[in-house]
Amino acid sequence: MNAPSRRWILLWLIAALALSCGRPIEINNLNGNQITVLGHRGMGKHFRYPGNSFESIEYVLNLGADGAEIDVQITRDSVLVVFHDRRLEGKTNCSGQVSDYTWSGLDSCRYTVPSPQIFRVISVDELFRRLPDVRQYTFALHCKVRQDQALSPDYFRQLVHAIRQVAEKYGMQDRLLIESGRVPFHQLLQISGLGVRQFISRSNITDGIGIAGELGLYGISIGPKLSRHGAARAHAAGLRVMTWTPKNRWQNLLAIRKNPDFIQTDEAAHMLMLFDKYREPGEAD
Repeated sequence: MNAPSRRWILLWLIAALALSCGRPIEINNLNGNQITVLGHRGMGKHFRYPGNSFESIEYVLNLGADGAEIDVQITRDSVLVVFHDRRLEGKTNCSGQVSDYTWSGLDSCRYTVPSPQIFRVISVDELFRRLPDVRQYTFALHCKVRQDQALSPDYFRQLVHAIRQVAEKYGMQDRLLIESGRVPFHQLLQISGLGVRQFISRSNITDGIGIAGELGLYGISIGPKLSRHGAARAHAAGLRVMTWTPKNRWQNLLAIRKNPDFIQTDEAAHMLMLFDKYREPGEAD
C-alpha cells in the first residue's frame, strides 16, 4: 500500500472514531460553516427507485435532505425534463433523445430500470408542483447539453427560458443552483437577470476559480479532484464549492473533510445521520 493510500485510510479512521464518540463535525466554509446535503439524483443511481424519478427525489427529501441534485434537459417545446442519459433507450421504454419530443410526447415514457415500467419520466414543473412547500428545499439543476447543442445559441436561449418559467412560477430563484460546464450558457443566464445561483463545472479548481471569477458566478462544481486546499482557495476568492464525490460512506467522510458548501451524495442516509438531520422513512416532521 502506498503512502497516499495509508494517509487517506488513517484520516478516515480518525474521522470515524471522532464521529462514533459523538464529537461535532467542524466545518469551515462560506455556507455558515454548514454543508447543504443534496441527494444525488434523489437517492442515487443504485437505489430501488430510478435516479431522477419523483419517487427517488421525494424519498431523500423525506429523509431530511436539504434538497436534491437533478439532471435536466429540454424538450422540443422547451419544457424542462428531469432525465440524465443522452438517450432514452436503456433506461426507459422510449427511444431517441428528450429534445426529439414535445412534453406531451413523453407522457408514455416509463423507466424500465430497476423496476419495469412503473416510474414516469417527469418535468421539473411536475416535481415542484407535487412537493408540499417546495421552497423549503434547494435543487441543483445539472443542465445536460450535448456537443451539437452547445454550438447553438438558440438552444441556450431555450434552456434559459425553460429555467425562468419554473423558477418564477414557484418563486425558486434563490433555491436553484444551476450547474453547467458551458461558459456561453452561463453568460446568457447572467444577462437574463434571473438571479439563480450559478456554478461552473470543472475538474480543475484553478480553471474553475478563474472562470467563475471572470463571469461573476456563485461558485464552482467539482468532483473527485476537489481537495481541502482547493476548496479553501475557492472560498478565499469568495466562491462556494459544490462536489458530487461521495458514492459510499467512506467517501462521505472524505468529502466532508474538504469543507465544501454543498455535497451531492449517493449515500444520503449516512450523510444525514452524520449531521443529525436524518428522519426515519414515514416519520412526521
